[in-house]
Amino acid sequence: MQFLYPMPATMLSWRLKGTGLANLGTDGKPDTVPFPPYTEDDLVARVDACGLCFSDIKLIGAGNAHPRIEGRDLAKDPTVPGHEVSLTVVGVGYRWKGKFTLGSRYILQADIYVKGKGVAFGYALPGGLSQYVVLGSPVLEGDDGCYLLPIAAKTGRVEAALVEPWTCVIASYQIKARTAPKTGGVIYVAGSAEGQVTLDLEGLEAGKFVAIAADGLSADNAAKLGALARRLGRTVQSGSAGLKPTDVVCAGTPSRERFLAIQEMVDADAVIGVHTSAPKADLPVDVGRVHYRGVRLVGSTDGGVCAAYRDNPRETLKPGGKAWFVGGAGPMGTMHVIKAIMDEQGPSTVLVTDMSDERLANLGHLVSILAKKGGRKVELTVRNAKAVTPAELEGFGGFDDVVGLVPVPAIITDASRWFASQGVYNIFAGVKVGTIADLPLEPIVARKVRITGSSGSPLSAMRDTLALTEDGRLATALSLAAIGDMAFVSRGLQALIDNTFAGKVVIFPFADGLGLRSIAELAKELPDILPRLLDGQYWTAEAEAVFLKSAVHRLAATGAVVRMEES
Repeated sequence: MQFLYPMPATMLSWRLKGTGLANLGTDGKPDTVPFPPYTEDDLVARVDACGLCFSDIKLIGAGNAHPRIEGRDLAKDPTVPGHEVSLTVVGVGYRWKGKFTLGSRYILQADIYVKGKGVAFGYALPGGLSQYVVLGSPVLEGDDGCYLLPIAAKTGRVEAALVEPWTCVIASYQIKARTAPKTGGVIYVAGSAEGQVTLDLEGLEAGKFVAIAADGLSADNAAKLGALARRLGRTVQSGSAGLKPTDVVCAGTPSRERFLAIQEMVDADAVIGVHTSAPKADLPVDVGRVHYRGVRLVGSTDGGVCAAYRDNPRETLKPGGKAWFVGGAGPMGTMHVIKAIMDEQGPSTVLVTDMSDERLANLGHLVSILAKKGGRKVELTVRNAKAVTPAELEGFGGFDDVVGLVPVPAIITDASRWFASQGVYNIFAGVKVGTIADLPLEPIVARKVRITGSSGSPLSAMRDTLALTEDGRLATALSLAAIGDMAFVSRGLQALIDNTFAGKVVIFPFADGLGLRSIAELAKELPDILPRLLDGQYWTAEAEAVFLKSAVHRLAATGAVVRMEES
């Protein structure tokens, strides 16, 4: 292994040994651990910056029960959270000689898969809340190849580390709508007495279903489905027992109990179509399955099954449209709003609601700064959610896009009632599977509103986000609110829980005596930073350069203090 400089015998690391913040590190402090073992098949990387994420909070809160840990005994086999990282390669194993260069810088796509199994960085693999990480085969040659993406020399550590959470935002506008039944899938046609329309099954043969099931159908619909089954060389199973449908066709408006049961049985990425002449009901939608498992809802009032798949496949915010960001002044919401404002093809009218007047004021100010920098004109309204009236929402004339950033079923339900035709509801907030929100059926089946959501992001979306950042079309650093050192990780995570900061918190693992400081507090201690901040309060690469040269940020190597820029 060739190293950039001699590695220390020990390092600081926040190991998670159980459930809750009390089991992160030791007595609220990072653990001092031996430098991790490595081989000539590995790289060693220095963690230059690591963003704190609410996903870290979920991991810490769930402990052994977190699905990405898969029941591992953290007491015996701890992991290290942290997946929003900026890295520098400081050790190159012989196998990678000539392919990686000492001192080269990277970001890392955390959603790593090996032979189809998720081994996410910061979950199954120890993550970025350590001073150094060893990157082995899963990262360097996983299912998607290498999960490291090189970053330009000009790209700041904060900019780079925040590409990952920004990628989740970008990816939520790249969700492909399945526009046809799944080939080789399983279809279940569930009939209900209320509103059962005559189904148009033309085109379903293309699904080449391996199983077809039905119950409760009218004689006409049963005959049509039977004819379809015969053309495919199948029989129609009575009821859905033992099946995991990829596609569900609800002929009529299902009862509440039945619709809940249907959602529990479906496969991930299933499409549930509701075809009814009685669309006035509310449906209990498992919004956690929408967010985490990709379940989609479509429908019609005329029984056009295949046509419903093709209706409204829009992914991005409607150009020139009206968008509402519910809970949009928090850390992730701010990212969504910045993207909407900076996107040349973004909406022209933006409503942001939130419970914090201070956050709303900060967001409004940031948007005004972006406008002064030459951004396109956007009509922005920021309102405290408590003060918004139905009449005010009605005055917008229907929203083309609603982005839900609050994981509260009642709020998700309320926002679903204000859509224009062909709207898109992006349920972005991470709500657990089994979280039920009552959504009105009429917008889905009559106005073709698309309900969607996503968790995580693919490598391709991270490439897109990095390109936008390095081209100056996306300012990831604008979402930074505070920075901290390794000693203050636990307090930084608690600040996330308490909503202390309006934006992101980024940890600098080699900062010394920094504590946990907002940008404003840091500027008071390091006055040279202030003139390099955008409008005196937003992080820039120039401000970061001053910080890296300061005494509070230094790299311990070979027993001596070496400034980061020298390495």
